[in-house]
Amino acid sequence: MKLVPTMLFALFPVLLFARSAAVPSPDDFDTAVDAFFERFFAFYPTAAAGAGLHEYDSLLGPRDAAAIEAWVADLKALEARFEAFDPAALDEDRRLDRELILREIRGELFWLEEVGTWRKDPRFYSGQMDMTLLLMLDYAPLEERMRSIVSRLERFPDLVAAARANVQDPPRPFVETALITYRGWPPFLKNDLTEALAGVDDPDLQTDFRTARDAAIESLESYAGHLEADVLPSADGDYTLGPERYRTMNALLAGVDLPIDELEALGRAELGRIQALADSLATEIAPTAPAGSRVTAAFDSLGHDKPEPDAIVSTAAEVIDRLRTFTEEIATVLPGDVEVLEIPPYARTNFAYIWIPGPFEETVNTGFYFIQPVEDEWSERVTEEFLERNNRWSILNVSGHEAYPGHYHHYNHVNRAPTKTQRLLTAYVTTEGWAHYTEEMSWREGLADANPRLGLGMVQDALLRAVRYLVSIGLHTKGMTVEEAEEMFATVAFQDSVNARQQALRGTYDPEFLNYTLGKMMIRKLRADLEAGRGAAFDPVAFHDAFMAKGAPPVPWIGRRMTGDPDWKPLGSERPVPAGGRAAP
Repeated sequence: MKLVPTMLFALFPVLLFARSAAVPSPDDFDTAVDAFFERFFAFYPTAAAGAGLHEYDSLLGPRDAAAIEAWVADLKALEARFEAFDPAALDEDRRLDRELILREIRGELFWLEEVGTWRKDPRFYSGQMDMTLLLMLDYAPLEERMRSIVSRLERFPDLVAAARANVQDPPRPFVETALITYRGWPPFLKNDLTEALAGVDDPDLQTDFRTARDAAIESLESYAGHLEADVLPSADGDYTLGPERYRTMNALLAGVDLPIDELEALGRAELGRIQALADSLATEIAPTAPAGSRVTAAFDSLGHDKPEPDAIVSTAAEVIDRLRTFTEEIATVLPGDVEVLEIPPYARTNFAYIWIPGPFEETVNTGFYFIQPVEDEWSERVTEEFLERNNRWSILNVSGHEAYPGHYHHYNHVNRAPTKTQRLLTAYVTTEGWAHYTEEMSWREGLADANPRLGLGMVQDALLRAVRYLVSIGLHTKGMTVEEAEEMFATVAFQDSVNARQQALRGTYDPEFLNYTLGKMMIRKLRADLEAGRGAAFDPVAFHDAFMAKGAPPVPWIGRRMTGDPDWKPLGSERPVPAGGRAAP
């Protein structure tokens, strides 16, 4: 797929949307899919590069108001084009592809038009700046990748200018979080990136790099100063979606259309289940502690098994092979590797995340698993809290979520789905739901010999995700404040002060972070329905492999495919599904 220059944007109505008045035939479908991704990657070239299409490496998509408005117009034309295809005239994979593309288009329109993220959140513009792929992946000589880095850096000032022009009346939490990003970039560019590229022996290229780097740093520092001095003091924009848009978000993107109160009740029930499990495990771990403080005492005992301040990354690296070996018992493990690294300074808004090669990457299949290190400026108390929270048992559980059998393992399967649409378009509720589902599943299936300490580490993370679920609903539909959310993370999910604040802020700009628990509950329900219907014939390996067989569309879509029941209910009471049959009434 070739790079699409910005100057060709004006031609897209002709190139993408011109068609006869006749109803399109199935033969036109693949052409329409190619047209969609060509336009999609023109707006999101870093997504194309991340997918392994390295002809996009040097490009950042424009984010000025005219470019965004053109993208919205093209999305609407694309929506009409795909709506015109009759699903009954398409085969199974193309029907799924059509639904995935329509979901992607409507999701984009929801965030851009209904929510207006591009006018509210400075981080909308920094999302393209990441250099992980170009630095870490040896798919080409470093000199070649450096040229792409220089090309991207040359576009940083344009992105920053677009942010300054477009973002109006942002919510205070958005500005607080954006400051972490925009302040984090300059030291990374000055130090880490410069050091990583110092060995390239091309004086002219080094000169071009320094020029582009310095201009990028100047624009980033100027914007960070503007945010801090001019925007933050008076920032009071509204981040809430409100009940109607919140329900629309879940129906459109997660495939779950429930009244807010019913959705909240399901989350409170799940929180209660996890708290009961915490009580049970705490009784094993701290049997002599007073009943009212037994869970806290058990969590405190986990904190005694903490890594040294400089050993967070190495502790995570030590468990990867162990997790891979375990995963071979519960699913088909495909070839690949995971490398553990520190999170770059500009991305330190969560404890851990993983970067995974895309489906078109031909030379590298290494996932880069990033861990938050101890920060030099942290106080002794903050450092101690952080290490106790991220103890060895918690790190084992988190690493399972990120690597095996969680995200890396999952995406290794997704990258081999039957069509490029299924490989490229995934649902948050499914990818995070799967990774969270694997945590409790792994413990119950015998990881670490089902040690109750691992179980409690898993429970601590499950409490975090359950509180995310309820905080998302609270912040966006119930009038909950950021301070109340922070308190809930601290008291109910036992988070340290740093993470409680990070998580509360995240809830304002990421209302979909309820999807960890929502997706997990639906996967658990799907497994229970199939297991109840098939009894001893149920095969966990076959279940897990089938779940991942056609990418990662919303869990309800997968459930309908696996049960053969178009009316399968992803939440609620168990409904046994016999082999080859529909769910029992």
